Amino acid sequence: MVQSEALLTRDGLFDKSVYGTEKKKASSSSKSKRRGALKRNNESSGKMKVYHGYLASSYHTAIISGFSLISSYLESVASSGNRVKAVVIGLGAGLLPMFLHGCMQSMQIEGVELDPVMLNLARDYFGFTEDKRMKVHIADGIQFVRDYRNLFSAGNEVLLSSNGSCKLSDAESRSTAIDIIIVDVDSSDSSSGLRCPTADFVEDSFLQNVKDTLSKQGLFVINLVSRSPAIKDAVVSRMKEVFSHLFCIQLEGEVNLVLFGLCSESHIEEDCIPDAALKLDKLLKSEHPEISQSITDAAKKLKRLK
Repeated sequence: MVQSEALLTRDGLFDKSVYGTEKKKASSSSKSKRRGALKRNNESSGKMKVYHGYLASSYHTAIISGFSLISSYLESVASSGNRVKAVVIGLGAGLLPMFLHGCMQSMQIEGVELDPVMLNLARDYFGFTEDKRMKVHIADGIQFVRDYRNLFSAGNEVLLSSNGSCKLSDAESRSTAIDIIIVDVDSSDSSSGLRCPTADFVEDSFLQNVKDTLSKQGLFVINLVSRSPAIKDAVVSRMKEVFSHLFCIQLEGEVNLVLFGLCSESHIEEDCIPDAALKLDKLLKSEHPEISQSITDAAKKLKRLK
């Protein structure tokens, strides 16, 4: 199972024909052929580096397309000069956060990763970097959300330390409610029937903490991987109990089901999603129309579950 896949380029140049080929591939054999081609290209052209303006994972594309559900809110935040606060639980190789960092200048991203080895791997091999808009906390994602919720719901401004703990902030380091929380965590316990995430991330208590932590227009995104229809139905049922509205994207030819929980009592109708996706497209400062188009196309697959 491919956990993280990235495009290697020379001198930061992007060949859009590669992207077209990527979207047409469906089998693992085509992946192997592509990796072989990249290896030969690497050998013939010298040093390569990861290109962060590209999304190799279709579920990453789906995750971002779900931002269409709150694109009006994102637009209002950006136009006011403020920043959208996003938390990504499960850093992996850092490819999704790096793409968002490059394409959404109004977004402040906090990564939460349990294993420090993963952070080192992302830095050393996938070109992941931190700056004022990108921070990583080595912490348990469930505890991170719980601590944030406890302090924020008490009316305190929150300062997040690098080890993932929360404490009261000073006047210069302030944090408000989180606008987007993304959970993309693998499960090491195959006996649970969940490949992603671990069972604790779909328990009622965690889902409620997430909702309490999010802003009024907030969005919760979870990458659900399970071959059991019963498990999927159970997770959907729990999320319906917590979030006012629930949407999903079932990836074609994949096990992944990406779920989107909305906190707001108001919601977007399915026939309005294409227009909302165009609004999101204007916010995404991608240099490549074909990548933006793939996100817009994915948004058209959003289905309302509640």
